[in-house]
Amino acid sequence: MSRADEPARTVVAVFVKTPGRSALKTRLAESLEVVDDVETAESLYRDSLDCVREAIDASGLARTWAVAETDSTGNELWSDAPTLAQPAGDLGARMAGIYRALKERFPAVVLVGGDLPQLSPGDLRDAAEWLETPDRHAIGPARDGGFWLYGSSAENPTARWPGLPYSRRETAERFRSAIDAPAERWLELPTRTDLDDRGDLAGVADELERLEAPTASQRRLAERLRRLLDVHP
Repeated sequence: MSRADEPARTVVAVFVKTPGRSALKTRLAESLEVVDDVETAESLYRDSLDCVREAIDASGLARTWAVAETDSTGNELWSDAPTLAQPAGDLGARMAGIYRALKERFPAVVLVGGDLPQLSPGDLRDAAEWLETPDRHAIGPARDGGFWLYGSSAENPTARWPGLPYSRRETAERFRSAIDAPAERWLELPTRTDLDDRGDLAGVADELERLEAPTASQRRLAERLRRLLDVHP
């Protein structure tokens, strides 16, 4: 059996909300001084999803949609990959549920959000290669103190995820402490900017433009963000 024919060893679960079913990028919408701010934020979210989809596919890793709404796993938007419904609870509980479900079928699991358009195929491949060894972890820190990626080949590192303070300056630090693994078992990927409000547009555009091999969607979104910044600096 060739390597191309081997079962996937690492799966990337993308945490997503379904347009039209959940409020999307509310902080971004509130910060955009445009008439159709909600529509613009939703459109940017869809563009970000296209970037994430293309980056994962370019990495060669398996992809699964982790859908926020239990009745939206069959939505046409998610029809190009397997889906799982996120369980109830806070972000930690939802990540833990998805991780455990996928770890039953894959040696390594990577969790990302659908709103990190500057996701790099190279970063994903680096994480997957690191996680070829059991009981390792990978994290991508975010500039706001959170993290844009977590991956692991550990059997069950999730016990202390629920109840942690998410969306805080200390989130990534507290998350790593909760897992309590030695430093030599961690891979730290480059720091990225989350697309949460208008103040993030320039940082995300810069990071998209610095990608070594951007996908078509990433190039288009970088141009769109620059146009937005020209009109709303």
